[in-house]
Amino acid sequence: MITTADLQGHWRRDWITAPGFEDATTHVHWMQAGDLFADLRVPADLPALTGTCLADLDEAALQSLLRIEGFAGQITVTDSQCTWHREINWQGALARPDVGAMSFDGPVLIEDGVHAEYREAWLAQATAPLRAHRIAWGDMTGVLIASEDRFLFGIGPAPQDRPVPEIFISHYALGHWDGATGIADLSSNPFACGQPVITRDTGFIWHAPLFTGGSDPRPLKVQ
Repeated sequence: MITTADLQGHWRRDWITAPGFEDATTHVHWMQAGDLFADLRVPADLPALTGTCLADLDEAALQSLLRIEGFAGQITVTDSQCTWHREINWQGALARPDVGAMSFDGPVLIEDGVHAEYREAWLAQATAPLRAHRIAWGDMTGVLIASEDRFLFGIGPAPQDRPVPEIFISHYALGHWDGATGIADLSSNPFACGQPVITRDTGFIWHAPLFTGGSDPRPLKVQ
């Protein structure tokens, strides 16, 4: 029987299969601490980008970035079925609940879709103990999962359909800490990769990447 305790940690997806589809190249990371989670999925075959910010991209390039996925919220686990309650979701509101039947095949965590036909394989990643924080800035909320060396966070408004560039108000990032500075390794805004996206001291400051370039330091409310 799978419980919430079995899902704790940093997971990297190895592959997914579905009818007529399989993928083993998308960079997919899920961090779980307690009942809070954050998830980021960045295709490996995104086109090379020109310019220095999202505003420099044409419509086709911006549309290619909408293949990125990010979501965060809280899970519940009942009878080995995990439901990811996406309190924020970069792609907008879901048409159906996100529920997976979880099991282990040796060290590999297997997720079988309950409301959709798919199978995903997840590999546990070595990590220091993780701690979850609910975060907020203005009308945006999210989840930050962090250890002493890694972090994954998502922050945005309530899920709804939004036009480009409003989608990029939300931000999802996986990265590492360089002292008190969090550097993005993957991001829903590719121009943020390699840049400071969060800092930590007595609290957290989100360095929100702007559509027109640069970033805006935003002190986060933390629970």
